[in-house]
Amino acid sequence: MKQFLFILLLKFSDFSTISDANAISTQINFCGLDIKSNIRGNYQDVAKQDNGAFLQSARSNLFIASNLENCPLRNLLYFKTSSIGHIAVNLHGKIIIQFLQTYEINRIRFWMYDLDARITDIQIFTTGSDRVTETIIFDGLVKPGVATVKFNDQLVSKIRFYNKAGNSLYEHMSIIKIEAYYGF
Repeated sequence: MKQFLFILLLKFSDFSTISDANAISTQINFCGLDIKSNIRGNYQDVAKQDNGAFLQSARSNLFIASNLENCPLRNLLYFKTSSIGHIAVNLHGKIIIQFLQTYEINRIRFWMYDLDARITDIQIFTTGSDRVTETIIFDGLVKPGVATVKFNDQLVSKIRFYNKAGNSLYEHMSIIKIEAYYGF
């Protein structure tokens, strides 16, 4: 008897407007998230070679350990060798990463050369979607190892690392890996 009443209730009730309203609201939310996801590089590293990023300053940069994968935009990081492939620039030099498109990001993570105790004085700039306007997001000393710079959400087309005053051992700025992404 309960099953009969339940089937009767379902047959004569009009739940279709409720489900349609929820479906429309859900579709709008997913559409908004999908658009933001594309602008934010699907919440992954947009400074990877695989995502179309490239070193605009490659001709003026020094690639150390040339027999190894030494581009800071690479995916391969771990290998057995006494030398670590990395990129270096002279005093007042720059490393410029150009993205395939403009992305909304709020974090840059980079791995400074860490086989010794050098501390490097650097500046990091982001270039806006107009490809002209630069914003400084970091100015200071960086210890060896991985560092993360968090900043307000920005539409970014390029990142520029500037060797402001060299490091505590000599004049070069040496970076092993660079990542840029939107984080929560």
